[in-house]
Amino acid sequence: MAGPLGLKILPEASQKGSMTFLWTLRGPQNFFWEVNPLLTRQQKELIVEEMSEIFKKTSLILFADFLGFTVADLTELRSKLREKYGDGARFRVVKNTLLNLALKNAEYEGYEEFLKGPTAVLYVTEGDPVEAVKIVYNFYKDKKADLSRLKGGFLEGKKFTAEEVENIAKLPSKEELYAMLVGRVKAPITGLVFVLSGILRNLVYVLNAIKEKKSE
Repeated sequence: MAGPLGLKILPEASQKGSMTFLWTLRGPQNFFWEVNPLLTRQQKELIVEEMSEIFKKTSLILFADFLGFTVADLTELRSKLREKYGDGARFRVVKNTLLNLALKNAEYEGYEEFLKGPTAVLYVTEGDPVEAVKIVYNFYKDKKADLSRLKGGFLEGKKFTAEEVENIAKLPSKEELYAMLVGRVKAPITGLVFVLSGILRNLVYVLNAIKEKKSE
């Protein structure tokens, strides 16, 4: 079955062995696009243009080796991301040659070490990037995959290595930070309420005393 750009479409339930060149399309039936090595120059340019624009606005790029996972595994991971982010985060498998051009167009530097072997990219265009790293990190951990296969990437434009992925995954998310801040602010507010209550009680006492004095 042919899809846009002349790409061959495979049902997501397929257990096709080679997944080196997959391009994902979310839709009612959740298809994978298998990127044909014989793509025309125009088709490749369209893919590079799309990824370049994504990389210019994303807050996170995490490069990962995805080999060893089944189609069902990757579907599970994408479902977790979709549940949290909707269309704001994606985990996509793209040929290294196309990634190289897209990253270069988006003016990234020092990414070449990440483009070795099969590569998938996690990117976040809306929402908390740290939470997305947590989701992917925990997914690899739950599947007992080698965590060094999370190669590293860029967070808010800053490069990080494979060794730093775990540290990022253990950072508090924005929601957790908010809860912590609320907890810290709540204590002083409680104290303030107590002080104000005391002032009001004293004021009532003074007013009652004045009232009683006038009635004498």
